[in-house]
Amino acid sequence: MMRALSEIAERAIGWIERQAGSPAPAPPSGAEVYLYRGESRGLELRGGRVETRQQSSEAGMGLRIFEGGRMGFASAGGLDDDVLPRLYALVRAQMAYLPPDEHRALPPPAPDAPGSELARTLCDPSLLAAPLSQWEPRLLELEARARTADARVKKVLQIDYGEGRSEVAIASSSGVRAFERGTSCSGALAVVAEQDGEVQVGSASRTARFGRGLDLDGTVPEAVFRAVSLLGARKVPSRRRSVIFDPWIAGEILDLIAGALSAEAVQRGKSLFAGKIGRTVASPLVSFTDDARRPGGIASALYDDEGTPTQRKRMVEAGLLKEYFYDAYTARKAGRVSNGCAGRSGYKGLPGPSCSNFYMEPGSSSRAELLGGTEDGILAFELLGMHTADPISGEFSIGLSGVAVERGQLAHGIKNAMVSGNILDLLSRVDAVADDLTFYGSVAAPTFRVADLMVA
Repeated sequence: MMRALSEIAERAIGWIERQAGSPAPAPPSGAEVYLYRGESRGLELRGGRVETRQQSSEAGMGLRIFEGGRMGFASAGGLDDDVLPRLYALVRAQMAYLPPDEHRALPPPAPDAPGSELARTLCDPSLLAAPLSQWEPRLLELEARARTADARVKKVLQIDYGEGRSEVAIASSSGVRAFERGTSCSGALAVVAEQDGEVQVGSASRTARFGRGLDLDGTVPEAVFRAVSLLGARKVPSRRRSVIFDPWIAGEILDLIAGALSAEAVQRGKSLFAGKIGRTVASPLVSFTDDARRPGGIASALYDDEGTPTQRKRMVEAGLLKEYFYDAYTARKAGRVSNGCAGRSGYKGLPGPSCSNFYMEPGSSSRAELLGGTEDGILAFELLGMHTADPISGEFSIGLSGVAVERGQLAHGIKNAMVSGNILDLLSRVDAVADDLTFYGSVAAPTFRVADLMVA
């Protein structure tokens, strides 16, 4: 029988503490083990048949040691008994060469994080239990629906499904004990539309914690709309107009904003939000929330990746900047406590402040009402180059494609449009927010409109 991660973590801390009676150096002033175990599988259909199947599993350990303001780290795959002694020797060999930092120390133990109801929304025991082939008829049905949804759809380029489960245990000599278990599943669809020799591709995806909550049906109309709407697209004349951001691509903007809200970026002087707590950074219509306690959220968890209980946080409220993301280290540098935002890229990575389920709060009007109230604008559902925006100044210059909105009606596709500006200016110009909050993974937004942007 596979050993429980929590048991392995407890034994690891006990082993480290017992090193005081061995010929090895005395045990460190602080030690933390981070254990991970997970597996995933998926399939991909092309041309009405299964083209690829994949299945994989991974397990590993990360070890942090703290001593005199120094922090050493090493990681390795596997959870066998010989892994910890090897990592311990590697980290102890580093310690004398590491620079001291008074803010480097283990997170203190925190009260247990109540959340049995939340935990039940994060793990679906049915995933990975049945043969993966059970999804093939469903995917074939979706493929057939996509082919017949519009005469201009000539091909389903790709349709896939994947699912996985994982568990994490964290234990430290300071008394931190945390254990998490979760599952997720996802599906994606890409179609090709053609008209008069012109070809356009549209795609859509869904992610959920439970198989029964995965809305694969919704990918068909979205992917088809994004493909056929761009057929016959043309360039629009340069002038100032409204840009309406579809939830599909709004996440790219929120990713940039979330990165700038990291206390690490702020403390390094690499954030456009540095020094702006309590100041207006957006339109009064804009509020951003980070909710690690959202039931069924893809990034929901009882604990962050240092074992600190998570919480729901309002980062920007009615345009006012309220909070940054802190882990234990950045919180000490700021003279405060962590707000449960430590994240890692897995057992091979070190913790750092990051978001969980990060989203723009929805408004009260419908998407149809927002579009109907737009005299001259662009409904954008593809951005090019958002990752090149300057995280310090907020300056950006991006390409976009979508559909022109004229007198409240969708008119025609547009292509090769360019928008330049500043993120803070963009946020200040938000003049309408719809009620259609849509999560694509862990970052989400409703449809929202930004007025008076220069589109060339």
